[in-house]
Amino acid sequence: MRITNNTLTGNYLRNLSRNLKQMQKYQNQLSSGKEVSRPSDNPMLVSRVMNLDNSVRENEQFKKNIEDSLGWTKTADGSLSEVSATLLRARDLIVYGANGTLSDTDRSALMDEVNMLNEQLTQLLNTNFDGRYIFGGQMTTEPPFSIDVDGKMIYAGDNNNIAREIAPKVGITIISDGSRITQTSGTSTAENQDLGNLIKNVAEALESGDLGKLSGELLGDMDAHIDNVIRFRSKMGAAYNRLEAALERNDAENLNMTELLSKSEDIDIAEKMMEYSVMSTVYQASLSAGAKILQPSLLDYIR
Repeated sequence: MRITNNTLTGNYLRNLSRNLKQMQKYQNQLSSGKEVSRPSDNPMLVSRVMNLDNSVRENEQFKKNIEDSLGWTKTADGSLSEVSATLLRARDLIVYGANGTLSDTDRSALMDEVNMLNEQLTQLLNTNFDGRYIFGGQMTTEPPFSIDVDGKMIYAGDNNNIAREIAPKVGITIISDGSRITQTSGTSTAENQDLGNLIKNVAEALESGDLGKLSGELLGDMDAHIDNVIRFRSKMGAAYNRLEAALERNDAENLNMTELLSKSEDIDIAEKMMEYSVMSTVYQASLSAGAKILQPSLLDYIR
């Protein structure tokens, strides 16, 4: 087979171009710090990197959900602690008001304090976190509790709870239905199952001096509401503990996936510098060889 100068030149240029392209690849890897920069570099590796990157981003969003939920439940627990303390104070006033030696002026002062506690409870149950009311169900933009013209605390939220996704296909329900705080079935009278009615009836009993009602059904009904708030608070605490455990798992998973992603897409600087140095030497050798392979020009014949 006859080898022509055109054949030698064509082969040389192809090899030179291939060497230059390989050297450019190492340059891109060194400048970006990444093993691949486009799908055509290594389709299988790019697919793996993209999946890992999506998993890391998804995990970061779950972390935000968990941290937000932790803040929500912590705020709710603090508010419920104060609600419990307020109801205990109301109970003390009921016991004190049932004392038959008190004057009408004394009971009137107790009634005024009960009315103040009613306003305090309303304020506590309208606690918000990051601009969202935490005891209004899923209606988080408006205060869920208010006092009507008769001085009774009423609930205007819905009966739904807040659901959050804290891991792939794993969710948690955060109790936000405020009616569950103010409603209980453990009272002796149906009317006093609502906390707003109970507080209002306590104030009226103090005003009228109904000692039997104060020491009887109203005291028992107040105890039922205090127990209900304690149960509600324990459920909130259980949710908080679960969220803390989920946050720890999330941090561990994020660390593992980030490390795996780094191993998949980040280059070994020392190794790439060596490969680039070798390829640069090969390219320079190609240029040197090409000076001998290319055919002489017309000027060479003139000389």
